Amino acid sequence: MNRIRWACVLCVAVTFSIMAAGEALPPLRFSLPPVLEALPIAFAQEWNLFEAHGVSVELIGITNNQQRSAALMTGNLDGMMEDITRSILDASTGADIVVTSTATSQTQTGSMALALLSPASFGVYSIESLFASNYSIGTIYRSDYEYLLDRLLADRTGEDVEPPEMMYFHDILQMAVWFGAGTLPAAVLPEPYVSYLATYYPAGGQPIELVVHDDFSETGVLPSAVVFHRTYVETHPEAVASFYAAYAEAIDRINSTPRDDLIDLGIDIALSLFFQGADRTTINQEVLDTILIPVFDLPAVLKQSDYDAILAWMLDRKYVFKAPTYETISYSSFVQ
Repeated sequence: MNRIRWACVLCVAVTFSIMAAGEALPPLRFSLPPVLEALPIAFAQEWNLFEAHGVSVELIGITNNQQRSAALMTGNLDGMMEDITRSILDASTGADIVVTSTATSQTQTGSMALALLSPASFGVYSIESLFASNYSIGTIYRSDYEYLLDRLLADRTGEDVEPPEMMYFHDILQMAVWFGAGTLPAAVLPEPYVSYLATYYPAGGQPIELVVHDDFSETGVLPSAVVFHRTYVETHPEAVASFYAAYAEAIDRINSTPRDDLIDLGIDIALSLFFQGADRTTINQEVLDTILIPVFDLPAVLKQSDYDAILAWMLDRKYVFKAPTYETISYSSFVQ
C-alpha cells in the first residue's frame, strides 16, 4: 500500500515538473537538525537527487533550536526539519508554517533511538538512585525530548518523590559535548550520540562507561516534523513535490544499500550533520562498527493524537498560550 501511495505522490511530482517545463524551480533553502531522521535528506543532496528531480536545494545544518527557528522567522529559510514541540512553538510565535509530513525510522534489533543515561563516574546506576541523588538531568528546552522526559518522570515518581530538576540546553551538540566532558550527571540523548559516546576515546584514553536508565521504549519516541512556510508551499507546490520525490528516492536507496557501504559513503555526511567541525581521521573504527543504521520510513501525515498530546503539555507548562489547530497546521497534499 505504501508503494502504491508513493507512486501517486511521484506522479504528482512529475505533473508539477511538466507544468514547470522550461521554467526553473525556485531554490529551496532548508535546514536540518542533527537527528537520524534527517539523514535521507542529506543523502539526497549528496546523491544529487534533488537536482535530478529539478529542484535546487540548499541544505543548512543548524544544531541550535533557537537559531534554526530565528532563521525561519526572518525568512532566511523556506523550510526545515524540527520536532513537533518546536513546530507548535514556531507557529505560535509568528511563523506562518505548515507541517507537510513527519519523518520516522525503525531501530535495528538491539539498538535504541533515545535514552536517559549517566556517566558511570557519577555513581548513579539506576533511575531510582538518580532521583535520590538530586542530580539535574540535561535536556533540550521546550522540545519533544523534554515532553518525553516529563512523561517518564511522571510514570516513575510517586506523590512522595520529587522528580529531578532539569538543566536546559538549546543545542543538542553542545549538550552531548558537556555530557562527554563529564560535566552533566544525566541527560536525554538520541542516537548516534549514545553510540559515539560509548565507543569514542581520545588517544591513550578510554570511552565513557555509560549507565542507561531508560530507552523510552514504553513511552515511545516521536517523529520529526517537516515544515515549510505556508506561502512557499502555496506559491511553489511543484518545488515541494520535487523535494519529496527526491526524499522518497533517497529513503528507498538507503534502505536497500548494505550497511558497510552506507557507512563508507555517509561518514562525511554524518560528521557534518552531527559533529560539525569534527575531523574524520579522529573517529575510531569502534565508533563506526557500533553505529546501527535504522530503517527509514516514508514521510507520513502528522498524527493528530501526537499534536494534541504535545499541545496539551505545552499549554500546561505555559510554553504557549494559544496555538493553531491541527487542521490549520497540518498540510497533507504531498503525502498520504
